[in-house]
Amino acid sequence: MNHRPAAVALVTTLAAACSRPATPAPAPVQAPAAVTPAVPAPPDTMISYAVPAFRTDTMITWGPLPPGTPHPERERIYDLQHQIVHVRFDWPRHAVVGSTTIRLAALDKPLTAIPLDAVGMTIAKVSAPNGTRLKYDYDGRTLTVRLPGTLRPRSSTSFTVDYESVHPKKGAYFIDRRHVVWTQGETEDNRYWVPTWDFPNDKETWEFYIQTDTNEKALSNGALRGAPRRVGNQLEWHWVLDQPNSTYLMTAATGDYVVLQDKWRTVPVGYWTYPDSVDATWRGMGKTPRMIELFSNKTGVDYPFAKYDQINAPDYIFGGMENVTATTQADDDILHPAWAEPQRNAEGLVSHELGHQWFGDYLTTRDWSHIWLNEGFATFMEQTWTEFGMGADEGAMDRLGAHQQTIAADRRARRPLVYNRWVTDPLELFFSGHIYPKGATVLQMIRHQLGDSLFWRGMNRYATQHAKGNVVSDDLRAAFEQVSGRDFKPFFDKWVYGAGFPVFQVSYRYDSTAHAVTLDAREIQQRDSLTGFFDPDVDIEILTDGAPVRGVVQVRNGVGHASFPVPSAPRSIRWDKGNWLLDLTDFPRPTVMLAWQLAHDDDIVGRVEAIGLLARRTDELLARRALIAATHDSAYAVRASAVGALRTQGDAPIVADAIIAATRDPDARVRDAALRALAAVHSSSAAARAREAAASDPSLINRGTALRTLAALDGAGALDAIKQQLGSDSWLDMSRTQAVTALGTIDSPESMPILMRYLAAGTSRNTRVAAIDALTARAAGHEAEVAAAIAPLLDVDDDLFVRTEAAAALGELKQQSSIAPLEARRQVEAESRVVNVIDAALAAIRK
Repeated sequence: MNHRPAAVALVTTLAAACSRPATPAPAPVQAPAAVTPAVPAPPDTMISYAVPAFRTDTMITWGPLPPGTPHPERERIYDLQHQIVHVRFDWPRHAVVGSTTIRLAALDKPLTAIPLDAVGMTIAKVSAPNGTRLKYDYDGRTLTVRLPGTLRPRSSTSFTVDYESVHPKKGAYFIDRRHVVWTQGETEDNRYWVPTWDFPNDKETWEFYIQTDTNEKALSNGALRGAPRRVGNQLEWHWVLDQPNSTYLMTAATGDYVVLQDKWRTVPVGYWTYPDSVDATWRGMGKTPRMIELFSNKTGVDYPFAKYDQINAPDYIFGGMENVTATTQADDDILHPAWAEPQRNAEGLVSHELGHQWFGDYLTTRDWSHIWLNEGFATFMEQTWTEFGMGADEGAMDRLGAHQQTIAADRRARRPLVYNRWVTDPLELFFSGHIYPKGATVLQMIRHQLGDSLFWRGMNRYATQHAKGNVVSDDLRAAFEQVSGRDFKPFFDKWVYGAGFPVFQVSYRYDSTAHAVTLDAREIQQRDSLTGFFDPDVDIEILTDGAPVRGVVQVRNGVGHASFPVPSAPRSIRWDKGNWLLDLTDFPRPTVMLAWQLAHDDDIVGRVEAIGLLARRTDELLARRALIAATHDSAYAVRASAVGALRTQGDAPIVADAIIAATRDPDARVRDAALRALAAVHSSSAAARAREAAASDPSLINRGTALRTLAALDGAGALDAIKQQLGSDSWLDMSRTQAVTALGTIDSPESMPILMRYLAAGTSRNTRVAAIDALTARAAGHEAEVAAAIAPLLDVDDDLFVRTEAAAALGELKQQSSIAPLEARRQVEAESRVVNVIDAALAAIRK
């Protein structure tokens, strides 16, 4: 599953877009004339040769453990073997009307009753295969079927449950504006529309018979068995999954879809989309066969199912969901116009959900506490596509992003990868910020230790040994030990069952007589029962006027020391060359070294690291010139980082000129970074350039950035441009959303009344959320008024993101009058993401 943050950012939230013409983009900007990067001029003082002292601040303070009580693995008393589900979606009542025939077997103990998960249903009857009615108990959450006799160990039985669920709170979603139904099972939500064993530690096969209107289609798992048949005035679609899988991967979706046919080798690949979104769907999903080929080759396990479908779902509550053979994708994350690339593309989402077909579906975590075996692996497979499908630089930046996300997560709430505590829902484990990026990073570190060949042998051993089964983390450890002959228990104890990461102080010295560089390192992270010494082997690289010198510093008991012969004095020194290790490092080096690293390092992450460190040297001309030179680097990520760093260098003419020049870079991502940096340039030329870009940049995304910058530079003088964008319809309602955000930064009596209008029904999700945020930020002196306007949004039943944002805003505004509406919503809210934000808001107000 690819999750979305509760407060939906514009970059991840779309309206059902490409169904109407997007605002046309103007002609592309002309690329600037080629500029030869200047070699930084000699420093004007000796400060650029000085080695700074170690930092005096604490580089990281671990956040508290995420709250919650322990939840051990759910104990099974029977083996769910096969389910047949007949289902009809009753639109006038928003009801799921169904029956399910369940075959199961007792495990080691005899059974007289069978408990099933079934929430908020009306049970019509339970019957034996011969039609005899069976007794049952139902408390609204658990359906307990009373068997007519005792079921002996290892013996099987079957029965049928007829039921309906009217307005299910979760699990099945009726999207009226598209006349589409889609379901969502993970974590434990299929129980809201199908009685079943709703926990990942059992696998079964299943069949779905789904009725639709005659102009609609139905998608489910497995293969379509024959043509749809007529049932009264409807069609019935029969889907059969013949490989056992965990029931949270059940899915059903219906609507007026067209199916675009593709294939990988001989395996059918289908893209389900709306008739008005064909081109955008090919753009978003069309690389799927190449991804399947890559993942099959890397794992040594060919795509393990008979077909693979992806379906665009409107108003979806996550980015995507890896339902076995039938992935659900948020249409607003898949469908985008051509002009939006490369700032928007769906390759990360598509590759992530595809990776789950191996790791999450073919192999499935046995217990939610080990969910990194699903999500960390899918994120790793996404990184694999990025590296091999998009290039080594893209892959390196993807790994760097995962490191940064993990470090940020540990600042908020440090926890082990394997963790079984939550408050209301196991979904909380997904949102701590660990299982996706840290899980992928752990796999990348193992890959680097073993090398690609041995690593992928280990992945193959893991996948083939546990094919179609449930797994825990020690199964993975055993696979790597078997192929490598190494003991991976210390590694797993630190990185999987332990928490945190190493924090280093590193120093160097150069002996010109011995022609040697000596490195000393020590781990300084806070240590406790969860975090000890990590003792990694760290790659280093020393650049000189001769050949690069590479080596390894072995850290043991928290200390590392190594010397390396060099042909001449070091020009730059890298700690953790390649950025394979998850760590934080304080490694003081003079500005001349960092400038050399920025100009000459062949590793994109090394150049980005140098930019970050040079940005702190705000009083050195050499640092400034090096950053300006980097705005012409061959890699867009370096150019974007460099122009962003120039914000720290004041608004001297050479800095301002470099930033303004970068606003015309041929890559939209660099222009976006430059337009953000432009807000630090307080000049009439900067404001004029921001106004120009807000009206004419080829990317609507960048126009919004320019508009926010114009508001920062010109204040109320930007109102005319903002009002113009407020009246503009565009893809994702992007222009209006960005205008609302910009308006929220302007101190004008016009701002608040205009913002209030965009809380109303009929406003797009993005713009509504932006209005909530802007009003909350501007509420000083008007807290009660703003809180009263936002509180009704707690009851927007069809949009959990608006409810979440409203609850968070009320927590910030801290009005006693908000307690009653928050408590009222708390009583009926089913989505755990909203519940947790409501609880936090109530705590903030009462505090």
